[in-house]
Amino acid sequence: MNQSFFAVAAIGAILGLAPARAAEPAAQVNGVRLTKYIIGVSDLDRSYAFYHALGVELQGSQGIRKPAALPDPIRGLVDVPSGTKFRNAMLTIPGADFALEMTEFSSLDLRPGKPRPYDPGAAILILTVRDIDAALATAKKAGAEVVTAGGAPLGVGPNNANRAIFVKDPDSFYVEFVQPAKLPPTTAPSSSNVIAARFGSVVADAEKAAQFYRDHFGLEAKVNDWTSNENLLKLSGLTGGQLRNATVTVPGTTLAWSFFEFRAPGATAYKLRIPDPGSPAFGFQVRDLAAASAAMKSKGGSVITVGGRAQMPTGDAIAFTRDPNGVLVELAQNASK
Repeated sequence: MNQSFFAVAAIGAILGLAPARAAEPAAQVNGVRLTKYIIGVSDLDRSYAFYHALGVELQGSQGIRKPAALPDPIRGLVDVPSGTKFRNAMLTIPGADFALEMTEFSSLDLRPGKPRPYDPGAAILILTVRDIDAALATAKKAGAEVVTAGGAPLGVGPNNANRAIFVKDPDSFYVEFVQPAKLPPTTAPSSSNVIAARFGSVVADAEKAAQFYRDHFGLEAKVNDWTSNENLLKLSGLTGGQLRNATVTVPGTTLAWSFFEFRAPGATAYKLRIPDPGSPAFGFQVRDLAAASAAMKSKGGSVITVGGRAQMPTGDAIAFTRDPNGVLVELAQNASK
């Protein structure tokens, strides 16, 4: 199920969904690269221990830092009050071409959120593994809660040949393990059970979410039709309803961002702030930050960063935004671009 190894057009086949409908890409390509999946956590040490147990490694050699007061430029980036403390950790997932960033805010009013896997505002880290039973056993030992109905991996895709299961981490972020029937080539070490990764957002309208990034950033978009596939719904803990998904991909790259939409009784939208534990965000490198921010605002999104952008010592410009789908996106324009 990882986009690094399965073409966008094949996602529907892997999931067992109806064939994807391609959408015409826009002429203007502002998107450069999907760079990271960001999760707001309540205890960085605990969260790192959880993901490290799964095989995710800390970038660099300095270890987990202690919380420190945010300097004004960074405080303005995320629009938090003076005195807010912060620490983060950047992690590398075997075989993935994006980073996992964990952020912890303290010394301010926090409102943790715990959306269900079918609530708009939820997010999913999708890990392709060699052995799903080993991955599940490791996750349980590290404190994961199984979400999938029945508590065991389910068959998905053609002839139910692929196996998948959802678990929940200590901050209620969802992790999906997927073991394909035929393991693809990978850059991950042979000792790693995790061999690739991608991510997804749960939104109110998957097709509109994909179309927004197609029309305003030039991403390639594909939309799958609705399905009532029992096993796909059980993955998210549902025993009924419907599901559809859409994906966007920066032209010339392979990592896809998936948008999932559910028709499920009682689904509730969440709109968490950047510092709140349980709040997901996504890193997106663009060529023109001003144009990207304007696109967000033009369709009902917003720019959160004070003054519209934060200038980094490297010369890079960054802005935190909320897109029209309610998803938090960290836009970055490299100084070299």
